Amino acid sequence: MKYSINLFGYNVDCELKLAGESLGIEITDENQKALKQYLVRVLPKYGREASSESSFQTLLELAIDAEKTLDGRMVEPKLKLPYEFQPEIKEKLIEAAALQDMSATQLLIRIIEKKYQEVIG
Repeated sequence: MKYSINLFGYNVDCELKLAGESLGIEITDENQKALKQYLVRVLPKYGREASSESSFQTLLELAIDAEKTLDGRMVEPKLKLPYEFQPEIKEKLIEAAALQDMSATQLLIRIIEKKYQEVIG
């Protein structure tokens, strides 16, 4: 079953797998890379040392530790984009973001990350 979960303030598309009474979660390599990039970007905001050389496991452990010390959940940093969009593009971006239950900035970051992975990966 396809499902979107929020891990450390980042929405990740995943596949829920049931084997009898056991539940498992599968996240594609592409979504794992995007989550890793997100954690590298966000963890320093919560006082955790993180770099792109850090292992995925280390980043997850740091994120879990950070959330345990918070009163809530980690959140994606809010960015003020340094440029304006045409009104009709901005409306489409806001509408698409609302459908995915995220901010327009978060959606734009996700689109850029996916395109970056296509080009670099």
